[in-house]
Amino acid sequence: MLVPRPSSPSRTGRVVALLALAALAVAACVPPTGSAQASPTPTLAPTTAPSPNPYDGVAEGAGKGVKLGYVSYGDLVPFVAEITAGIRAQALLAGADLVECDAQLDANRVASCMKQLSDAKVQGIIQFQGTLVDPAVVCGEVASGVPVLAVEFAQDPCAKTLVSSDDLRAGQIAGRAVGEWVKATWNCTYDAYVSFESTAAADRSRLRMEGYRQGFSAVCPVTNLQVGRAVDTRALARAAMATVLAELPGKSRIVVVAVNDDAALGALDAAATAGRPGDVWVSGQGAEPAAREAIRTNEHYLGDAAYFPERFGATIVPAILDLVAGRPVPPLLLVEPAWVDATTIDTIYPK
Repeated sequence: MLVPRPSSPSRTGRVVALLALAALAVAACVPPTGSAQASPTPTLAPTTAPSPNPYDGVAEGAGKGVKLGYVSYGDLVPFVAEITAGIRAQALLAGADLVECDAQLDANRVASCMKQLSDAKVQGIIQFQGTLVDPAVVCGEVASGVPVLAVEFAQDPCAKTLVSSDDLRAGQIAGRAVGEWVKATWNCTYDAYVSFESTAAADRSRLRMEGYRQGFSAVCPVTNLQVGRAVDTRALARAAMATVLAELPGKSRIVVVAVNDDAALGALDAAATAGRPGDVWVSGQGAEPAAREAIRTNEHYLGDAAYFPERFGATIVPAILDLVAGRPVPPLLLVEPAWVDATTIDTIYPK
């Protein structure tokens, strides 16, 4: 096995940053330890549902005269770039002045971004920097009285609100859709349920994959559970799926649910390489551009839970304007996911 060369601090920070967003295509410098293995299924304790998200875009001119700051996680990541585009569009509609700084997945740039926003005397900050830098350290750079809204990753102790994907709900939606397909097609009789998960983004993976199991098991029982704990890239999924196929010779009803699109696509790659493309049926999370053509054209890609990064701005901008104005805002604002398959993708994402 080839051992990666030691990375510079800058590159290491970028790799860690990429891995933290399991919904995205990631570049992992880790050994292929993701072979699917039977494993006990974690169970989430019941949680209190968050308040409904009250935001659906800004009113025209609602932010006139307000200067907002935005630290982007790294627009080179497509998911982040779509969130950024939505924030820009909503700030423009509101008439707010948006001061932007792209951290480019580089921890060293976060401090300079915060200084840029401070020098610009912004009245509110949209903070999308994940764990590039300890959030408590970043919070120490925020001027007194300036409210902070966090995107996707909590920014304690200063952020008053977090706008995030609803990972558990996305898993439940996708799991139920897959379960309904398995029931309609095979009357819930199938060979294996393969769960490709992430250790790089463990909390999010747990929510998504437990959601999958909850949704699926509401329709069909989970049979022959196989869990790959570190299978969140296309290459790792290929290797893990090759192992699964070798252990299930002659089986043609193998259901794969994946933490992201890359893992779902990797499972299909492995099935094709093994000469068994008809034996594997997949679902992923994200419905990002890389997976959309497969969802459209490959019947073995059953569908995805879509996270709609392009819609985040419609929550983020009105919420930060409310914080600037001193109005109450819920501490957690979730962007509602939806199931996307071949019958709906051209409506949701036209070519």
